[in-house]
Amino acid sequence: MLGYLVLATVCLASALADPMANKLRPRQLDEFSTGFMKEDGVLRGAAPECRDQLGWVYHKGNCYMFTSYHEPFLRAEELCNEVGGYLADVLTQEENDFIKSVLNVINPKDGTDYWLGGLDNNRDKELRWMTGEEMAFTNFINGEPAGNPYLHMNFDKGFSWDTKDDANDKDNGFVCKRKA
Repeated sequence: MLGYLVLATVCLASALADPMANKLRPRQLDEFSTGFMKEDGVLRGAAPECRDQLGWVYHKGNCYMFTSYHEPFLRAEELCNEVGGYLADVLTQEENDFIKSVLNVINPKDGTDYWLGGLDNNRDKELRWMTGEEMAFTNFINGEPAGNPYLHMNFDKGFSWDTKDDANDKDNGFVCKRKA
C-alpha cells in the first residue's frame, strides 16, 4: 500500500512539474483501475487489463473477445468456455454501443454476423441469456424476435439483433465475454 502511495505522489509531482502532462489524452479509468504506467515520461493511472490470454478487450469490468472465425452456435459457445468466457450477454445500451463500435472497426466490410449468447429454446419469442441474466435491454430489428432460437448481431442491419433458425450456420463470428 505504501508503494502505491509513493507512486501516486511521484505521479502527481511529475504531472505538476511537466507542462506536457496536461496535453496527454485522457484515459477512461474506472473502479477496476489499478496500477500506473509511464507514458511520454509521465507516470499516469493505468486502465485495467484483461490478463492471462491475448486478444481480450477490457470494458467496464468485463473482458471481450471478438472473433471472425465462422463457427456454428454451439461450437462458438464451447470455444468461449475453453478460454474462460461465454457467448456474450448484452445488458445495457452502453455495452451494446461498445460492442458495435469494436465490430465496426474490426469488421467494416466483410459481412460477418456475430453470435451472442441469447437463446429461445421454446421458440416462444421470449429469448433469454444463457448466463441467466434478465434480457431487459434489447436491440432487435423490426419483426424480431421471430421465434427462431439463436441470437446474433446482423452485419447488414448495423449489428442490430435478429435470430436464426440454423445453429449450424457457419457464416457467423462470435463475441465472448468474461469478468475482468
